[in-house]
Amino acid sequence: MSDSAENKPVFKRAIVAAAFSPRLHAVMNEAHRLLKLLGTWPIIVHVGEESPSIRSRLEEEIDRTEFKHHPPICIVRSGNPTDVLVEAAKEHHADLIVAGALKREGVFKYYLGSVARSLARQAPCSVLLFTEPHVKPAPLERIHCAVEYDEEASLAIKVAAELAFLGNAKDLYFTHSFKIPDGQDKRRMPDDTQVIKEIYHSADEQLKKYLQDFEFWGKNYLYRSLYEKNRAVTLSFAREIKADLLVVPGPRNRLGLWDRLFPHDLELALQDLPCSILVTKKSKT
Repeated sequence: MSDSAENKPVFKRAIVAAAFSPRLHAVMNEAHRLLKLLGTWPIIVHVGEESPSIRSRLEEEIDRTEFKHHPPICIVRSGNPTDVLVEAAKEHHADLIVAGALKREGVFKYYLGSVARSLARQAPCSVLLFTEPHVKPAPLERIHCAVEYDEEASLAIKVAAELAFLGNAKDLYFTHSFKIPDGQDKRRMPDDTQVIKEIYHSADEQLKKYLQDFEFWGKNYLYRSLYEKNRAVTLSFAREIKADLLVVPGPRNRLGLWDRLFPHDLELALQDLPCSILVTKKSKT
């Protein structure tokens, strides 16, 4: 077994955003389960005015969650939510920011709107957004990782593999979305059945070969190439397999999967997420 899964946690420290919302306890318990699984040290951050009453309320709320057994560092700080979380991540050398999200509800945009967009771009580390947290978290049974062929995106594969191994996930899927090869009509897939088979076979073989360079500690995984006829194909696959977590490589200077999935209308796109999402970024802290 690789030392990576035994002694070196993929994330060493995590900033956990604690908003006073109806799902605070669920977010805290989900974060606790995942961070304990990974061996990650938590720092809980509440964005708001510092006062004895606010801090007392935060501590009381945390004491009603699983964190009561492993009391974390707690920070109360006022300011723009994105700025506070980013600065806290830098200050504590965190390589993960965890936040909750409320799907299709009035306060949904708080984290999955402008803040999510800002975090994805500005965070110096990976970002995990829980879309449907539960007070009694269930294991991650199906993990879907969207693969890109570059060094920046390799972290997504490593994180997905380690989560699946440590959490004993039932299914681990890797997909790579491809477009029509140069020299063919890029507007649509060819009609010739044999040509279609050859295109998919070539794409599958490339993905299979790429994954062979990574450590999975004996964990079985499935892989599939997806024809990128629209930017929602990766999300559609995650929904099809009923994934519990979608792992995607984060934004970069050049066009990548994140930018293709969420090019402009991030707030609308994230509202239709099929599951929680983990955006991986190499830590700059």
